[in-house]
Amino acid sequence: MQCYVTQKYHEASGLFKEALPLLQGKAEEASAHFYQAYCHFYQKKYVQSSEAFKYFHETFLGDPRIEEALYMQGHALYLGSPSVKRDQTLTREAVSILRDYRHRYPQGVYSDKALAQLGYLHDKLALKAFNNARLYHQLKHYRAAVVTLENLQKDFPTSPYSEKAAYLKADAQCRYIKETEGDEQKEQLAIATKYCQVFLARYSDSAYASSVKTLYKNLSAVAQSKKR
Repeated sequence: MQCYVTQKYHEASGLFKEALPLLQGKAEEASAHFYQAYCHFYQKKYVQSSEAFKYFHETFLGDPRIEEALYMQGHALYLGSPSVKRDQTLTREAVSILRDYRHRYPQGVYSDKALAQLGYLHDKLALKAFNNARLYHQLKHYRAAVVTLENLQKDFPTSPYSEKAAYLKADAQCRYIKETEGDEQKEQLAIATKYCQVFLARYSDSAYASSVKTLYKNLSAVAQSKKR
């Protein structure tokens, strides 16, 4: 504890590791695990820290620090969340834990912080999904783009990318029609028409409205030609 208090976290961590087997079943055991978790945290070993806080709040159920430990389990992963260009498994884990914290402690000490962090993490996951969809679009994998954008809209209905996603989905669907024929093409044509109508109803003042109107006009012309 002397090392911990003087912020010698590397040394403290090693000493806690040595002491823990000797403290099993003793009054100091919970505190040793708790401060060990913080040693990892202050050394920016966020995954190890999260795992240690998880062990604490699942093991020492009567300890008054379990609320803090549950929050810190999610907070550590929040800080360890990687760049949006990388895999977002840790980000999704952080979201799950912080949601659990707010469910268990709706009026908790860290509830407001957890809510703000969830907003940030949701936006990051939404951006990751949007970037994936945009890449599919650029690679001309239009069906994959539409599916990814559908999932984005379902999972993150209030994300800052909603308008762009709705436009890109309409555009990708219109392009996908050219890859189909017969009855399938008629079905995809109807879906594209719906996407355009929904966009224009929801984002009538959008910078993309003119482009979507052009898409819609072209779809109408194609639909008319199919009737002849």
